[in-house]
Amino acid sequence: MTTTVEADATQAGSEAVPAAWPTIAVDDLLAHPGNDRTTVPSAGLLAGVEAEGVTEPLYIVRSSDDAPQIIDGFQRLAAAVLLGLESVPFTPRPVIRIEALTPHPKNVREDLDVDDLVPSLQEFGCRDLIKIQRVEGGGIQVNDGNRRLFAAPLAGLTHLPYEWDEDQDEAGQILGMITSAQHRKGLTQTETMAAMFSAAEAGATVGKIATAAGVRHKDVKAVVKSRTDESVKKTLESSIYAWTFDQLAALGEFADDPEALEAITSAAEGWNADDEDVEWAITVQRTRRDKRMQGEAHRAELERSGQQIRVMAELSDRATPVWRLRTPEGGRITAEEHADCKGQVWVLESQDDKELKPYCTSPTLYGHAEPGASNGKAASSADQEAEKEARAGVKLGNLHWDAAETRRRQWISDMVKRRTLSKETAAALAAHVTTALVDGTWDVGGSLNAHNTGEILAGLLGLTKAQAASRSGYTQHLSKDPKRATQLQFAAIAAVRERGAGRYAWRTDGMRCNDIRTPTGRWIAVLEGLGYTPTAIERAVKENTDYDPSARPALSAGQQAEDAEGDQGEDDQDDQGDDAEAAE
Repeated sequence: MTTTVEADATQAGSEAVPAAWPTIAVDDLLAHPGNDRTTVPSAGLLAGVEAEGVTEPLYIVRSSDDAPQIIDGFQRLAAAVLLGLESVPFTPRPVIRIEALTPHPKNVREDLDVDDLVPSLQEFGCRDLIKIQRVEGGGIQVNDGNRRLFAAPLAGLTHLPYEWDEDQDEAGQILGMITSAQHRKGLTQTETMAAMFSAAEAGATVGKIATAAGVRHKDVKAVVKSRTDESVKKTLESSIYAWTFDQLAALGEFADDPEALEAITSAAEGWNADDEDVEWAITVQRTRRDKRMQGEAHRAELERSGQQIRVMAELSDRATPVWRLRTPEGGRITAEEHADCKGQVWVLESQDDKELKPYCTSPTLYGHAEPGASNGKAASSADQEAEKEARAGVKLGNLHWDAAETRRRQWISDMVKRRTLSKETAAALAAHVTTALVDGTWDVGGSLNAHNTGEILAGLLGLTKAQAASRSGYTQHLSKDPKRATQLQFAAIAAVRERGAGRYAWRTDGMRCNDIRTPTGRWIAVLEGLGYTPTAIERAVKENTDYDPSARPALSAGQQAEDAEGDQGEDDQDDQGDDAEAAE
């Protein structure tokens, strides 16, 4: 067997860190007669070993009686004996210096991107042999393993394991590359996840598993949780859907919410389960959860300020939401004006509401005019059931719009934060900013500094609550890279666009508002041109068609029943005020 030659024992380049080779005692090698040869080391080799020790590992295998047998390195052993060294480095397989190798001039891979390979080589070394061949002029060419050749120095390796691939003409070398590439079949997602969990069970750390699999640490944690958390594990047992790491992480988020898990896994049922439907179900469930958390925070805030809290079941038929109240003269009563009314209580109208609403327990008793409706309900009629169904549809549609808004704004935020953009995308952003400023569309002048716009912009830019406190200081928290100026300008315009894209954009019933729907449709088209994929409700707005919320509920049966039971009428008053202002 031909192996590393002594002439290849040169010093590693500045980018490479010498490998931590295992060592073996010189006496153990000399105890085996086959290693004790009358070999005289060259003067150059002897001087090198005297100055730096043995830097090239000896290639050693074990014989049938477990004795160490040198295959390559007799001169290095002789030099170690003459200089009185107690041990020498060794390798159980042949390796060759990277500097002795040259890449194949006609490598079939056009993309030698090695970013995913470097961490694995750093952690585990190179386990697969490269195939090499001597070429005319004395060089050694890599026929198979060029990605490993380029990645190894970046990983700090000085040597690569190899086998000779002699007597191959150029055609044979290229055909070998094709065959080798086609024989490499990667693990499926399911196989990778199963292997990751098995490695974790065997004691491997999260970091080592992530490096070996080429995934993120949080991906490993998601897989482990999905196999150890009983609720998530049970949910996945009967599923044939190919869950992604991010989707598994989402299931882990809802491990303590059986109804949310049911809604998400229901979207993944069947052989033709659609990724978009699963992602949509996750987005809707996250939106519901976030709204509930906001509702709980609002309730706590009201309780701290001494406000009276009630549940809907406790209210009489006379109780009326403040936004419906009028003065005896017919004027509107604002929330601020009603704050001192002795009949005011705060109520969470629906489990999915992000804040409680003020009610007056008895408008007549406290001197208000009541416009013929109580508890936010429509007047009693034969169509009451149909009205209730319509309200439930509006409630679900609003939830869908809020979920789409969260998804859309996250996409905008991610684009704004990108380090680089393609020339086409950068030009499109600049054109949109220019049109908005020069043409004065979307009331940029009046809305750019509005309170709601500032909140949206802070979210798009990823500012913390403290950083977002003062709009005049936003730029000091942002990148100063002039190349990102267009992205930041676009974010400001996008905040104005988003401010005007309220819930009324999707409505096609009696609350339809074309002044909001039309520009919102144009805005969604702009984003789609930049690469955004609209959800079904956004497509309906863009195409000016009706949207049926029940077609994509993304709710479990329990959640739908809960919403129907708790429905007391959809209160659009808050959105109506914001949307009307934005449409002006």
